[in-house]
Amino acid sequence: MTKTQVKISQVIIVIGLIAFALILLTQKSFGSAPSGLPATVSTSSPYTVSIGTSVTLIATSTCAARIVSTGAGAVNLTFSDISGQTPSGTYGHWQAASTTVAYDSGQFGCGLVKAYGMSTGILTITETR
Repeated sequence: MTKTQVKISQVIIVIGLIAFALILLTQKSFGSAPSGLPATVSTSSPYTVSIGTSVTLIATSTCAARIVSTGAGAVNLTFSDISGQTPSGTYGHWQAASTTVAYDSGQFGCGLVKAYGMSTGILTITETR
């Protein structure tokens, strides 16, 4: 083999190792429903969220999606069972007022959901299975 062929072989091996490492290190989501399957409403609950306070909305282990509908006020949400992961005025996933958003369990999980009120209002969370 010539020096050029050896260098090409080395580059191919390095690219292959990088691709293999990326495949192994990719995060996987657990607990989501397979795409295309129907989901049914499991629970639906209204919550009053006050300005400047955090409230626990739901904590289950299996779901297909969670649908959050906000009233006249925006909220910050967290989707985590890890202690210390409490939403605040500057921390969390922001959801605008008067909106409805479906949070797929494949991306957001099925753990604890908390909300922090940017203003006082009512929000509804619906869980599907």
